[in-house]
Amino acid sequence: MEKLTTYWELFEQLKQEIKAARVHAVLTVNAQMLELYWKIGHAILQQQQQEGWGAKVIDRLATDLRTAFPDMKGMSARNLKYMRAFAEAWPGFVQVSLAQSQAIPASAEASKIVQAPLAQIAWYHHITILDKLKGQEERLFYIRQAALNGWSRNVLVHQIESRLHERQGKLQHNFPSTLPAVQGDLAKELFKDPYKFDFLQLSEEAQERDLENALVDNITKFLLEMGRGFSYVGRQVHLEKGGQDYYIDLLFYHLKLHCYVVIELKIGDFKPEYAGKMNFYLSAVDEDLKTGDDSPSIGLILCKSKNKVTVEYALRDMNKPMGVAEYELTEAMPLELQGELPTIEALEQELEKEIVAPVKPLDQKLQLLKDLLAQVSREEEVQQEKDHAALRYLFDDVLSSLIVRINQNLADVFPLFNTVWLNRQVNQTAKPDYTTEEFKEMLEAGNTVYQIGLSLWMDGFKKAGTKAFSVSRDLIFTLEKFKYAVGPDRDESWLEKLYHQQWPEEELEALADRWCEVVIEDVTYSLNRIK
Repeated sequence: MEKLTTYWELFEQLKQEIKAARVHAVLTVNAQMLELYWKIGHAILQQQQQEGWGAKVIDRLATDLRTAFPDMKGMSARNLKYMRAFAEAWPGFVQVSLAQSQAIPASAEASKIVQAPLAQIAWYHHITILDKLKGQEERLFYIRQAALNGWSRNVLVHQIESRLHERQGKLQHNFPSTLPAVQGDLAKELFKDPYKFDFLQLSEEAQERDLENALVDNITKFLLEMGRGFSYVGRQVHLEKGGQDYYIDLLFYHLKLHCYVVIELKIGDFKPEYAGKMNFYLSAVDEDLKTGDDSPSIGLILCKSKNKVTVEYALRDMNKPMGVAEYELTEAMPLELQGELPTIEALEQELEKEIVAPVKPLDQKLQLLKDLLAQVSREEEVQQEKDHAALRYLFDDVLSSLIVRINQNLADVFPLFNTVWLNRQVNQTAKPDYTTEEFKEMLEAGNTVYQIGLSLWMDGFKKAGTKAFSVSRDLIFTLEKFKYAVGPDRDESWLEKLYHQQWPEEELEALADRWCEVVIEDVTYSLNRIK
């Protein structure tokens, strides 16, 4: 038996070491990726600030980077803009020395300094923080909390929307006079005010037991709101003193504070006598449950509302550590009103009579897809895969026809630039002499074609007297097995078609017009920047 025990001790030790190594590997890879993203964003930001590059150069850069690294994800124009915002928000995330920027060798320590909190959370956490928060202190607060607590992105969003930074550490308490300094400071940071119980719905007639039942029924969300380190012990925990029975509403143990936490729920306003009762409970818990390794138990009184002055006087002379916080929840609709109000279905019917809903871009795309699917009359048509004939039709006929129409539409725009390049591209690669014969040879050689399209590059706006002014835009046909999508970017499609479907003249004209509108918007934006 002794050998078995020794083996399992070794097994558990190795298991913990492997887990730690995996976590370290993940954090290391994440830090390297964030460092790369920062450098890309910093380079873009620097060129835009120093050289006056326009925002649309990001679109061109995204296309070229994906061409150079076709297997690498995260190089879309949208993500590049987030990289620029990331570098702008955290200029000290990676410090590049002046010597390195001038191509002079520099030591690793001098060339980069990675800030630990930022490197410990995932890229999509950073995107969420950049989108939802503007202040630097608020951003750093949630970055530290996400790294410390291991929040998922959904939890991060919830904590931001509940304004955690305004509630954390705001508890009214008597910790300075009842706890050692270090313990008191830590306890202060772990509690909050108010607590958000927006996952509950209780009517105004709800009693304290109803609140208790609802919290226990939603214990996972309750623990999430309480914060890291709280461990649920029980409800209505029995205490016997002086021959009488007493019951604690909720009992927790905090793993970091190493102490019991007694929670009393009050459905109304705070009253001074609540503090005396909590003091009694804490004395009993310290005597009956607390061990020599535990710190003094802490009490938390949760009330619907409180008067700060009343709380201050009530806690002033208590010798046990405790605090008072408010809670907020979603109130359910009173039963007597539920039968009087119209149902959602009735409201929708009335609204449809009065209001014509605006057509959103998403609805337009869905309608286009529905129209395309309606054209399919037989199941075998859907099963038709892409073949050489279909791809040559798209490359030779469709793209060539689009080039003619685009040249006609932009005949007054092209002469304004020193260089204009409008050509067909394959697999994100565009070149001035991409011919039909080369495309045919590529297909016959068995090369995979996953994307074709048009690439427009206009450089050197003559009237501005600068060669730095440029506009670029792609029109992408993303080829899948049974269908293909068309749009200005691989991540944005305007419509979808099946390979056997032809392109009528009016559809080609409509697509060319829509794409030219996007190009004109790019040029207009750049002109406004020059002005």
